[in-house]
Amino acid sequence: MKIFLQYPFIVSIIIISVISIGIFWAAERLTRKKIQHDMLIENHAVSGFIYNAVCVIYAVLIAFVVFVIWGNLEKTNSKIEGEANNLLNIYYDASAYPDSIKKDIQLTIREYVKGVTNDEWKLMAEGRADSATAKQFVKLNRIFLSIKTSDVSNTEILTQSLENMHDLREFRRHRILSSKQSMPDILWLVLILSTVIIVAFTFFFSVKNIWQNNVMISFLIFVSVIVLYLIYVLDHPYMGVDAIKPEAFQPLIDIINRTK
Repeated sequence: MKIFLQYPFIVSIIIISVISIGIFWAAERLTRKKIQHDMLIENHAVSGFIYNAVCVIYAVLIAFVVFVIWGNLEKTNSKIEGEANNLLNIYYDASAYPDSIKKDIQLTIREYVKGVTNDEWKLMAEGRADSATAKQFVKLNRIFLSIKTSDVSNTEILTQSLENMHDLREFRRHRILSSKQSMPDILWLVLILSTVIIVAFTFFFSVKNIWQNNVMISFLIFVSVIVLYLIYVLDHPYMGVDAIKPEAFQPLIDIINRTK
């Protein structure tokens, strides 16, 4: 499935939908040969009631999953913006320190941001962090831990910078962890089986115009594919065409380029 993430969203869902609809038509033909039309019509009242109940349960499940996945994505975006904003504040506040400390802080931030946007972002698609970038982050932490209050004229700036570093560690940790986390396989199994049951349930209905029925079921399959693939895309936030981009770091990169 990951190969589809490399294509635009609409292209991927069209390919998956065509394959799914083709499988449905093949299964539908085999089913119609074995079950008589009159027998299906007799059971429409009961089948319709059960089908509505199944659809309600399915809708609740899908709504819950989308809500949770979307909430996690928004949280991840917020943490990434927080990481970029804290780095920007630390970069600015470095001007309050002596030149030797200022240069170390700003140079380390430059290397760290370069590593995050150029190297680590690609590795996060595989759920990994870049070791060189991690070393730059450790170096930045050590710089602040080595600063003494006697080295700076404004201790409030140092206190604020230490708070920013504390938040920065949390934001970076969340970003790395979010690249490793995904929906449990058991939940994917439930979603896929539920979708198959919803579509297979239509085999228990029959209409005189079989092509009209096939068109309606094709729309049902298409909508199901859109929803499931949307969940899949949201569950892989750092992978493919629709992945999260390191745009939150761009203001800091612009400032770094202007102050070199």
